[in-house]
Amino acid sequence: MRFDFLIDTVFIAVYAPLLWHAWQWLRTKERNGPPSPLRSLTLVESPYPRAVPITVLAVGHLAGNPVGLIALGFLVTVAVESAWRNRDRWVRQHLWALGRLRVQATVVLLVSVVVLFGDTRSLERPGVGLAMFVAAVAMGASVWFVMRRLVLTSWPQKTWRSARPELGALIRLGLCILVGGVGWIYGPRQLTGYAIVLGLVVLLGLVWVVWELEDAAAAKSKLGDADQIRARAAMRPCAEQRPAVMRVARGLAVTPLVTLGIAYVPMAYDGENALTAMRVLVLCTVAVLFGDWLMARGGKGPSHSPHHWWFTAAVVAISTASLIAVGAVGRTLPLAVVFLMFAGLLLSEAQRFAETVPVPKGLLFLGFTRTPVALLLVLCVVTSGLSYPTDAVESWSTNLRHVVRMASTVMALDPAST
Repeated sequence: MRFDFLIDTVFIAVYAPLLWHAWQWLRTKERNGPPSPLRSLTLVESPYPRAVPITVLAVGHLAGNPVGLIALGFLVTVAVESAWRNRDRWVRQHLWALGRLRVQATVVLLVSVVVLFGDTRSLERPGVGLAMFVAAVAMGASVWFVMRRLVLTSWPQKTWRSARPELGALIRLGLCILVGGVGWIYGPRQLTGYAIVLGLVVLLGLVWVVWELEDAAAAKSKLGDADQIRARAAMRPCAEQRPAVMRVARGLAVTPLVTLGIAYVPMAYDGENALTAMRVLVLCTVAVLFGDWLMARGGKGPSHSPHHWWFTAAVVAISTASLIAVGAVGRTLPLAVVFLMFAGLLLSEAQRFAETVPVPKGLLFLGFTRTPVALLLVLCVVTSGLSYPTDAVESWSTNLRHVVRMASTVMALDPAST
């Protein structure tokens, strides 16, 4: 009982100052906000409006009394109401920043689901907590790296113009037919599915070339519109959008560590694994506070500094070290986090490619202004199952069983029950 009281005291010593600081931050942002009763309460100079609910929450936590939930609900109501009133100033810019970091946001969400609902029993084993901590730090570093490289850096547009577009389209279409035929006859037949998808894109591009010869003005206008959309997407955000990008990136970067800490909270009240859980919680708390301070310090400049090679080298070194450390432990859960991190980096590079490289004419014919890399990958995987016309369902079911088996290993499910 005394040990649980000590753990509760440590938790309160961590979140009470954070809540106080969050209220102070909200006061500075609400000075020019729309009027509201809760806004007036937020701007009061007296410390009692913020001290009372935080104190009630802390005392209710120590006493195990549900009254603390009322104070928590009040604090959440203040935050939600403020965000709703200032949605034109805050929410839209932050949603835009989240859209620019959509790949990393999706990866962080998947990592959080894996950590919270995955094989949590393996977290009790020796070395897994340290491996998960290293993987979470590497995940946060990758988010910050992508934010600097993809969003805060203005990338020039590439121009690929051919003097004989119809000849190039015919050559690419012939290559797709050749690869598809070789894959169908000699295998693997998955190549035929990929060749079909890419061949259809090339064929539509050939249709675009024919239409361009007949109506050059309309085709040039559509090309110009697509180039402008990509150029706006690849530009560095303006001064009003940059703080929102920094906040979203900082939040995404610390989310894996926060999620890992939440996963270890129930173990802190377990007598056998309390010491291991407290070690991981201390590491996560220190890493979150120091990392957030470091990111805030690095984002105070009026404009983004050039993307130096040493920053990329540092991220590569951290990612490689995390892969080696996690691989040495040999557990599935941290390996899944590192795999998702590398997948996020690759897809982010694909996003940069789509925003700087002209879209193929076949996709432009369908109305795309950027190359949908993720959609093309999904279509290639689906079409590869159709490359077995008599056993398509069996091929898909086999692939699905492999996916379920790997997911069940990570999520601690019973493969036989699936």
